[in-house]
Amino acid sequence: MEIPAELRRIPPKTTLDWVARQFGAGAAVTGVRRLRNAWAAAVHAVDVDDGAGARHELVLRRWARTDLPPDPGVVENEAAVLTLLHDVERVCTPRLVVADPEGAAADAPAVVMTRLRGTDDLAPLDLDRYLDALVAALREIHGTVVAPGALPAYRPWNVDGPIERPPWSTRPDVWERAVEIARAPIPAHRPALCHRDFHPANVLWHHGELSGVVDWSHACTGPVAVDVAHCRVNLSLLFGRDVADDFAHRYGPVEHLAWFDLVDVVGFDTIDAWRWQDAGRLDITSESIGAAFDDFLAAAVEQLS
Repeated sequence: MEIPAELRRIPPKTTLDWVARQFGAGAAVTGVRRLRNAWAAAVHAVDVDDGAGARHELVLRRWARTDLPPDPGVVENEAAVLTLLHDVERVCTPRLVVADPEGAAADAPAVVMTRLRGTDDLAPLDLDRYLDALVAALREIHGTVVAPGALPAYRPWNVDGPIERPPWSTRPDVWERAVEIARAPIPAHRPALCHRDFHPANVLWHHGELSGVVDWSHACTGPVAVDVAHCRVNLSLLFGRDVADDFAHRYGPVEHLAWFDLVDVVGFDTIDAWRWQDAGRLDITSESIGAAFDDFLAAAVEQLS
């Protein structure tokens, strides 16, 4: 599959004018470029001159895919999380500028935020330093205090309805057992702030240092194992299961990690190799992702059986 057309198109003028208006009547957009490695939403860097000598570097996220409507509440949730984390200095996140949950002003549901320095790095030269930085960032997220009820509680993806073995899986025995395990109740836990989609593609680096964490649209409160497992799954397909295991070892003891490993893989209903290729990892294919998922799932099932 190629990059969906809605992700490649430059936002329409009416939407860009809406972004500019956030900075006054005399503001104007002076630059727009697509940011790579977007999947569910179109993501563009937008520069605005406010007419008073200031330049604003922004990110515009638009849930514009006609074949993939946004999950209910994702725009509101991202806005809520960015507002909540506004004054939390130890977690470097964008600042919210404006949100349009219904797409009333933009051409699609959208959120505008400040642009952090840096870019993703999916082929690090120093993997030890890379993993340590990921662990440190994730610990800071999990250590952030969130008021009860401020964010939705964690729920696994795609396990409530019928679950069919996806085309990428070549292990029907493993898949059937995994589905049985995934149907079990969420293990008891102490809720913490969870990014919910924490993995290398949502982490930015600048001059070799981790400079920010982005894509907070599914953040929630839940067990820390949610984030550790999701990052492990992605590390496994990018660098191999040994690296994923090393990441977990560096993070430290996590209760019920194998269960969340399993549930995370079961929650993937599609494989989109084009996203990784768009980010420069041309070696990642649908076949390699499927093989990594099967291997990861089999290991989790073995631990839980």
